[in-house]
Amino acid sequence: MLRKINAAISILLIVIYMLHGVLGSFTLLEISPWAGKALARFGLVLIGIHVLLGAILTVQAFRVSAQKGEKYYKQNALFWTRRISGLVLALCIAFHIGAFGETKAGRYVLVPFTTLKLIAQLMLIASLFIHIFINIRPLMLHIGSLKFRERRIDIFLALSVLLLFFTATMIIYYIGWHVL
Repeated sequence: MLRKINAAISILLIVIYMLHGVLGSFTLLEISPWAGKALARFGLVLIGIHVLLGAILTVQAFRVSAQKGEKYYKQNALFWTRRISGLVLALCIAFHIGAFGETKAGRYVLVPFTTLKLIAQLMLIASLFIHIFINIRPLMLHIGSLKFRERRIDIFLALSVLLLFFTATMIIYYIGWHVL
């Protein structure tokens, strides 16, 4: 049951953060004034639940492994890659919050977009997509999609286009701060 709930939250998180990424990119490119910050804040609550459920499921996996006397999780690179990518993603999200501006005297003010901030944002984009790419198969299985192989190319293509769009937006925004 926890896996199904976590899968539903994962899908919602993917939708929320892809939408936030598109809206935020449009804001950075000065196409739209709405970056979807309220949506992203709701996503932070869901991330907290997702992390909690992930921790519970990890502990359960260790308990089952210990009861059976198996060392499967100590040797399973994909198991650890999923957890580590989630941790890296959480750290990158922490650096993302407030990276573009801050509120001073009730007004939102842009702050300089430095090279360090660019690197941090590119790491956020990379860690987000790595986390999604390595977790999409089990996610599809948990929601009962038996046609993952058929949909995998479509999903990877859509995510790759978004990855390139977000990356290009960050680079264009950085250039705007330093060249234009």
